[in-house]
Amino acid sequence: MAYETDFYSWFSTFLKDEGLQFSKSGFKGGSSLGKHEIDEEEGNWSNMNYSGGKPPRWLFQVNATSDPIKARYPDKVDVIGLGGSNTAQGDKAGLAVRVLPLIKSDAGYEPRPEFEANAIFVFHGALSAGSSSDSFSFNRKTGELYRMGEPQPYIFAALLGIHEPAEYIEVDTDGETHQLLYEAMMDAISAAVSVRFKGDDLHPIEFFDLADEDGLERLKDAVELAWQSAGPATPPSTENGDNVATDPYDVDEPVDLSAITIPEDGDLLGIDPAVYRQINAALRSGKQHLMFYGPPGTGKTSIARWVASSLSQEWTLITGSADWSSQDIIGGYQPIGGGEIGFVPGVLLKAFDQPLIIDELNRCDIDKVLGPLFTVLSGQESTLPYRVDVSDKDSPQYSILPRPATSVESYQFAPSHDWRLIATINSIDKAALYQMSYALTRRFGWIFVDVPADLTGFVRAYIQKTDLAKPGSTDASCPLGEIWTGVNAVRVIGPAPIIDMIKAMISLDPDIDFMTLPSSDQVVTYIDAISMFILPMLDGILAQEAEQIATAIINALGVEPTEAAAELIERLMRGAAV
Repeated sequence: MAYETDFYSWFSTFLKDEGLQFSKSGFKGGSSLGKHEIDEEEGNWSNMNYSGGKPPRWLFQVNATSDPIKARYPDKVDVIGLGGSNTAQGDKAGLAVRVLPLIKSDAGYEPRPEFEANAIFVFHGALSAGSSSDSFSFNRKTGELYRMGEPQPYIFAALLGIHEPAEYIEVDTDGETHQLLYEAMMDAISAAVSVRFKGDDLHPIEFFDLADEDGLERLKDAVELAWQSAGPATPPSTENGDNVATDPYDVDEPVDLSAITIPEDGDLLGIDPAVYRQINAALRSGKQHLMFYGPPGTGKTSIARWVASSLSQEWTLITGSADWSSQDIIGGYQPIGGGEIGFVPGVLLKAFDQPLIIDELNRCDIDKVLGPLFTVLSGQESTLPYRVDVSDKDSPQYSILPRPATSVESYQFAPSHDWRLIATINSIDKAALYQMSYALTRRFGWIFVDVPADLTGFVRAYIQKTDLAKPGSTDASCPLGEIWTGVNAVRVIGPAPIIDMIKAMISLDPDIDFMTLPSSDQVVTYIDAISMFILPMLDGILAQEAEQIATAIINALGVEPTEAAAELIERLMRGAAV
């Protein structure tokens, strides 16, 4: 199961960047089926009226003794229930379901949750706004997917293996014990499922092995290709359906942090493994809120998004501003029409059922903006200075509860189990911008995200990963790594500006070889990229530091100061402090 969480974290972030989300059906409660029961003699749900429409699993009967192994649908009916999803917000672009095999043995059809798989469907953008619990079903003959009985075209579908292919279970049949390999079972289920992508022909569903990193990368590439090939996607709806989103005060099942591991993000290079160790240690020790701090450009925002995606299907990201007030984040009185005013929740209370990422938190007046949360973060209810009925001095005041509740008053806000604050701070700004009080600081688990330990090694790894290395390159020199090292000797910056430089330089000169000394023309390309992405981050350095960086750049490029280099040095000196 090593890469199952990795994929869903990536998929969540991929859709989030499009303003979209996906749903998981049946993923809460571990291996428990709740009140849904299996009829092991028939190999199906015991109560089809209860379980058939919105089942917590996609069931398959598996015969372990046939050659080859065979899988089939339990029902002879064409349309089979897949599960339920909240589509009320009009922003769902994917559905993930759990696949449960019922293994035929002498005891009947035994459910084997330890041999589960997943399946995903990707839609061409957002589904239209529906209800908080739409039913999905699948036609096994035509490959059509339905939502509430209506056809719902999809652009991609896949069967996902979440165990090692060589894992096996023992099955007793006709007095003999047989070994059923996970890989053989997945081949059988894949052969049993035919899908039809939007505008495509019927074909077997493709299998991706998420126990293998190559399988993860193939799956990500396949989703991206399907998305790009389908053309412009349907944007999220701006209106909810008639049956709007689930009550944000419903108590859902908490994430079992003792059983979850935030994996390393394979797409984010140069992050010290200690960062992931500390994230998991903080969460497992009960720290609900996380603060990522360090130099600019080190990937703090990307890690915050990765953690949020690993913990919840939905999350919100906002960027700190000096113009913020408590009203923006918590809420306050605003005109509500008809010449009246009333309390309007801020962004945090509106998204109190999911993680809230506050990027560059210290750009706002933190204590003033988050002040009403101090008591809540300490585990106690916080009463807000806003009455439900503004005109009635005896009217109840709005309040924030510190933890999920089974029932709340109309004037109370309670978080869900998924809610948490995840924030970032650039350490280079910390002294100049607003400070956090000790009272708020200790509510977070603080995790330092530093620059890569080997700067030149990072550049080389990035060039190799993005297939920018030129054939025959000697790899004996890495001017960009040396430039970065020279800059960081004065002011530490992370990989993001360096990656921006690489992309710009490829745009300027597609034939540039980053692993050799540049030609005279390519020196100009380096200087242009430095001017675009490095110089803006060096304001306020000392004159001698400007000279030090200029010398490092000239030495890295292996040339005498040219006209372009001289202009760069002049600009460095102009921006330097006396």
